[in-house]
Amino acid sequence: MGASDFSKLPHIGESLKRKEDYRFLTGAGQYTDDVVLAAQSHAVFVRSPHAHAKINSIHVDAAKAAPGVLGVFTADDIRDLGPLPCATQVATLAPMIVPPRPALAVGRVRHVGDPVAFIVAETRDQAMQAAEALSVEYDPLPSVVDGPRALDDAAPQLWDVAPGNLSFRFQKGDSG
Repeated sequence: MGASDFSKLPHIGESLKRKEDYRFLTGAGQYTDDVVLAAQSHAVFVRSPHAHAKINSIHVDAAKAAPGVLGVFTADDIRDLGPLPCATQVATLAPMIVPPRPALAVGRVRHVGDPVAFIVAETRDQAMQAAEALSVEYDPLPSVVDGPRALDDAAPQLWDVAPGNLSFRFQKGDSG
């Protein structure tokens, strides 16, 4: 399908009426952050500022001692949960390699925003303050932010189970 073929699809380029817009545009919509329940608590993730780094240590004592904190969790605390399942299915040329993805980084982070800790507190502000009190010591590692360069022989290896940083290959279109 060429770019000009998209204009022949229904609704492409048209303004569509959506039933939820009115309530959000008039301030009557409700988001999950608007829900208030009795004995409700709030959670915050502490995330990596590094694209690739070894985690040397996570200091949780100050965060645990912060007002209103109900729990501070790192990968060590939730190890028994196992990795997150991968729900994505891709028609690949060879079997897809799915590295184990823990809910919280174990040993190193592999992208900016990789979660390293999870804090639960009585209020959102308390959870945020505790997150600021948590300290993570990193050793930054080489990283590549360009997809094709990540496949170079010299690129840093992110997952041992995906040699050359290749998880899958797929093919689209007419092979001729």
